[in-house]
Amino acid sequence: MMLKAFVLVSTVFLLMSLGVSVLSSTPLLILKHDVPMDSRVIRQVFHYSYRLVTIMATASSLAFALAGRPLLSLAMACIALIALTLHRVLLGRMDNLRTTMHEGDAAAITRFRKLHVTGVLLNLTQLVLLVWGITRIAF
Repeated sequence: MMLKAFVLVSTVFLLMSLGVSVLSSTPLLILKHDVPMDSRVIRQVFHYSYRLVTIMATASSLAFALAGRPLLSLAMACIALIALTLHRVLLGRMDNLRTTMHEGDAAAITRFRKLHVTGVLLNLTQLVLLVWGITRIAF
């Protein structure tokens, strides 16, 4: 019984983490991205979102592994790996652009905004696929 509760709670927390990631970064799209504080806030939101998703997906993967559900455990491990990869790649690119975009480089501001939109869309895609997968695979 305790194991089923661990599976359920970790999965709900993962869904909430992905949902918070999407919901917290989407309203920031109204920012112009040209003020140093804008880019810093956006970067930090993605940083903490990816860290939280990584932790929750790892816990969920462990829970499913302990429950004898290797396919779901692998799926959750993939979500953790995707979050780690996005953290490194997306935030690395954001950091590189942040150094040039405040020197009047309009192209860098546009690229930063595109990275922001890409991050939101990738997180939304993960959330939709996770919900779809969970509804298709019986616990």
